[in-house]
Amino acid sequence: MSANNNLVSIDEETCNMCGGRIVSDTLRGEMICSGCGMVRGPNFDATSPESSEFSTSMTVENSKTPTSLMMYDIGLPTFIDKKNIDANGKPIKFDSDIEKLRRLNKFSISIDSKTRNLKKAVKEIVRITEIMGMSPRIAERAGYIYRKALNLGLIRGRSITGIVVATIYIACKDAGVHFPIEQVEKLVENCSKKNVMHYYKLLLRSMKLYVAVPEPTKHLSRISERARLGGKTERRAFEILSQIEGEPSLSGKKPISLAAAALYISAQEVGEHTTQLRIAIASELTTITIRKRCLEINGMLKSRRQMICP
Repeated sequence: MSANNNLVSIDEETCNMCGGRIVSDTLRGEMICSGCGMVRGPNFDATSPESSEFSTSMTVENSKTPTSLMMYDIGLPTFIDKKNIDANGKPIKFDSDIEKLRRLNKFSISIDSKTRNLKKAVKEIVRITEIMGMSPRIAERAGYIYRKALNLGLIRGRSITGIVVATIYIACKDAGVHFPIEQVEKLVENCSKKNVMHYYKLLLRSMKLYVAVPEPTKHLSRISERARLGGKTERRAFEILSQIEGEPSLSGKKPISLAAAALYISAQEVGEHTTQLRIAIASELTTITIRKRCLEINGMLKSRRQMICP
């Protein structure tokens, strides 16, 4: 055996698909083919008929049906297939009756307004998150929030696209991911920042959701990179934010505005040339907002110095 980090190659076993070596991941307990990348579980039996059938056909019918909130029926559909066979595997004699039931079943699924609404919303969530390059975890969370809002009757009479973008915004807030709402306005039709924020507040209020406010320090790296500031300036800004942490007068202020102001103050202290306009563009704020936050932070730092050295 040869070990590389958590991967251990098993010389005795080969992959049924490509003949490559099987590598065991000791951390996850999985067996992976080094050639084609096929993942096998820890209790996989290569000699069983079930595994050989799966490896040769690779069809969905030979595997378990996955369940996901991104499927309008959560991956558990109820429909009558085209095979006229009962549960015991015996052929059904009355084909015409089964065909009528099949048509009624298909009609009943498509006529449900909630199902149609959810199908459209799921497609929109997948489309927007893929355009913005967001992870499937964000899409799953947004789909869960939309499903709850639909069950509470919050979608009726409102824009599906607007509610979808609002649910993605909430999902990004929960995950601590930056949500570029200005880019969404350009990429998604009939979607404005005003409508998204209206639906965002509506969902929070009606569904009693709590979204944690991100700390200002989480915005430092992104703003510093966009403004092309050095690491010394970023470290000093982190120290400034740690000094003013917990100040009552800063409650309710946007965390990103505090981070931008701290970066501007730190750049002045370390002697790095920059302007408020450059930081305002990097943080997608106005120079007036940054100027106000700078005055407030400078006042707090000055009062702290006076308390330490009277």
